[in-house]
Amino acid sequence: MACTKPVKVKTPEGTEKELVPKKVWALSPKGRKGVKIGLFQDPGSGKYFRAKVPDDYPECS
Repeated sequence: MACTKPVKVKTPEGTEKELVPKKVWALSPKGRKGVKIGLFQDPGSGKYFRAKVPDDYPECS
């Protein structure tokens, strides 16, 4: 399932943009509540970066 909903994130260059993640997965330590991480691509430089996405965002690949 592809990700479709844009998320407001801070790019590595320091600007805030609304981007659609390439992939979202849960990252959680053993026995504790985790967070959801998204893989994004910066449209300016083309570099990939990870950022936290809201907990209600569906996991996708």
